[in-house]
Amino acid sequence: MRVLVIDDHPLIQEIVPVVLAKALGDVEVQTESTLEGGLARAGGADAPDLVLLDLGLPGCEGLEALARFRSRFPDLPLVVLSSTCDRDSIIAAIEAGAVGYIPKTSRSDVMIAALKVVAAGGTYVPREALDEPVKKPALWRRRAAALELTQRQKDVMRLILKGYNNERIAAELSIAPNTVKQHAHAIFSALGVSTRAEAVVAVARHGLSLG
Repeated sequence: MRVLVIDDHPLIQEIVPVVLAKALGDVEVQTESTLEGGLARAGGADAPDLVLLDLGLPGCEGLEALARFRSRFPDLPLVVLSSTCDRDSIIAAIEAGAVGYIPKTSRSDVMIAALKVVAAGGTYVPREALDEPVKKPALWRRRAAALELTQRQKDVMRLILKGYNNERIAAELSIAPNTVKQHAHAIFSALGVSTRAEAVVAVARHGLSLG
């Protein structure tokens, strides 16, 4: 597996490859310190299978780096590395297409676990997003207990958790993209959310079964 780490901090470039080796085993790690260098590397002959991207790269603000990567390489799995770990930032990054968000303050064992989730095709949502108080806990408890999705809706939600867009979900399940939209709308209504990122957080926070 080839992983590209894009971060301008020398310590991160030194530590992350060690964590990657512990999490993924046989892995080739490439490093870049600028967004332009990362984009060039990702589009080269030795293109990565996974990207770890710092949002605070020189000359980049907010989700600019993530948005540019997603625009150029929409199917390349990308995990955000960030010193910011508030819930809004995490949800915004996942909503923008990241398959994981790892705060730089995370312990190495947490980072290893997160990378294993992503490598297995899942979406990693950190504790910082899951531990925030639910605004209406009683309502959430009733909703979580009563939630009954159809098997097809569970299939759709599992693929949403993997970061697939509607077109790819449709192809995986051999259904029409519009049908995927209908299932997603039903799922979001059942969860009481309005976006994919909020749905990911809701499923993770409440331990909802998609089996």
